[in-house]
Amino acid sequence: MKILFGKIFYIFVFIILSVCSTFASDFGIDSVTYDDSNNFISINSMSIEDFNFSGIKLYIVEQEKKAYFDIPSAVLKCPKKDLILNSKYINEIVVSQFSNDPNIVRVVVYYNEGFNPKNIRLKFLNNSFFVQFLYPSLNNYYFQSIYSSSKPLEFYENTKIQYKIPAEKNSVFNQINSSFNNNSDQDDLMLSNEDVLLKSKYYVENIKFKGAIPVIYGAGSYTLSKPMYLANPSRAVFDLHNTTINPSIHNKEFPIVGAETIKIAQFDKNTARIVITSPSPEKFIPIIYPDTQRLVFLDSKTVSPQNLFTTNTNLTLIQNEKTNDLNYGLKFIFNKPLLVGISNLSNSLDLYLYNLSSNKDIKSELVGTPFENIIVKDISHNGGVKLSLKTELFSDFNIHLGADGKTLRLKAKLDKPFDSKISVPEPVVAKVPAFTPHNDGKHYVIIDAGHGGSDVGATRNNIYEKDITLDVAKRVEKLLKAKGNYVIAMTRENDNTVSLQERVDMSEVFNPDIFISIHVNSSNSDSPYGLETHYYKENSLQLAKCVHASMLNNIDSKDRGLFKSKFYVINHTTAPAILVETGFISNPQERSQLVTESRKNATAKAIAEGIDEYFK
Repeated sequence: MKILFGKIFYIFVFIILSVCSTFASDFGIDSVTYDDSNNFISINSMSIEDFNFSGIKLYIVEQEKKAYFDIPSAVLKCPKKDLILNSKYINEIVVSQFSNDPNIVRVVVYYNEGFNPKNIRLKFLNNSFFVQFLYPSLNNYYFQSIYSSSKPLEFYENTKIQYKIPAEKNSVFNQINSSFNNNSDQDDLMLSNEDVLLKSKYYVENIKFKGAIPVIYGAGSYTLSKPMYLANPSRAVFDLHNTTINPSIHNKEFPIVGAETIKIAQFDKNTARIVITSPSPEKFIPIIYPDTQRLVFLDSKTVSPQNLFTTNTNLTLIQNEKTNDLNYGLKFIFNKPLLVGISNLSNSLDLYLYNLSSNKDIKSELVGTPFENIIVKDISHNGGVKLSLKTELFSDFNIHLGADGKTLRLKAKLDKPFDSKISVPEPVVAKVPAFTPHNDGKHYVIIDAGHGGSDVGATRNNIYEKDITLDVAKRVEKLLKAKGNYVIAMTRENDNTVSLQERVDMSEVFNPDIFISIHVNSSNSDSPYGLETHYYKENSLQLAKCVHASMLNNIDSKDRGLFKSKFYVINHTTAPAILVETGFISNPQERSQLVTESRKNATAKAIAEGIDEYFK
């Protein structure tokens, strides 16, 4: 009997332990909140740290206009959430316990006509799971303020959220109604309004490290302020306005390297303060990711930013903006998202465009603007481009990042009106040959060999862009002249320096039918290779298509596409104008090809045939 009782006892203990281990593997969802300002819901748990959400999938039921996903091994500890949203795109969000064996929480999103459910994003951040809704832009474009030299206005937003709640059972009607319906989920429902005060735009969840690089993780969108540098101890102070933080990391100190530390605190009800303690705190540069969800502090003296990005970007357009005599702006447009660092020491604002491949023509676009004294230089060793602006002329400035991370806008306010007549030197009148007006039915073409003289262009292993472009340009000239119906002008026929404006002046005097600028591409990475053709004005698109197609037919390299780019020479010439990038000097394999006779001949043949096709 004792043996039997012992066996039963052990079986009972085993069952209890099995049940406990089952419950231990599940985690509880403590709350579900909706953020109307940033269009996401957060599903929060205090009992989960490293749950793998990678297996969660979003399912779309188009005929019912709903999308849903299941969270496995989850128990909804808070009441079921049924949110009715006053939104053009999302109608209702339901978070409920779908099953108890196994434990599954289901999130269902009911959307309206015009919303693409593929724009629902699922993100896991420490103890919170975020469901983000990427609404179509209502204003063509949206810019997020990422940096301000002055404190921005406090952000408070009132919003109404409606919850579905069961109807009261104290009415005779509801008592009768419920007696005919045993399913409590089908009980009559009422809508209850709840006022919610959203006091922040950004929520900081945690600080983690990527190697020796501290990374602040959060949700929403932040605005970084001008830093303060203090002594005893030596430290840098950055404020994130309109930001709240996870209470569990308030004033918690994280070691960086040696005695260097970083911590974040809730400085006041709507400001988070980041403090970096270091013998040289000014070396830490805040880096903004394109999604504005993460904020990195890079030790610019000892740590390379290379492992922070995998994709390089190219500058396609610079636009000058003027609101009035005191307010000016610059807009940089890139073909891929930008990783930007911002440093604001003494009288200089430095922008580190870490994954920008080239600084071509940035300076030329700023002539005659308050930004013409910006210093542009490559970031040594690490790649990228650094822009340095002297800020003594400005009383205030703000930096904005486009919603897709591909546009950077600098807005500045001057102390006094800008006088371009004082700042801009008189234009140099170029010496141009006297050409006979072309009224003979022939095709007049300007061939522009990029760079030259002291301007060597891109360089690798003592190979200069200026030499390749001149060689190819002369070959194109020879091929076109051999056809008999072309008149050619060269912006340079030797290794001499010709300014961008001089090239434009030559074109305006010559009055050609087309303008062709020949270049060789370059990147901080040695992996990119291939052919690009750039145009800016609509009258140049057909020419760009013809020449680009011919290059693809004649040159064995990658098609990198057509780009609408505001390079100086193709923007300021009257005639249809294009700029061809004939390959990457930074790529070892393509560089070895670019200097060969066969590649030069193939390139010249491609350009000449493309021009001929255009005139046909």
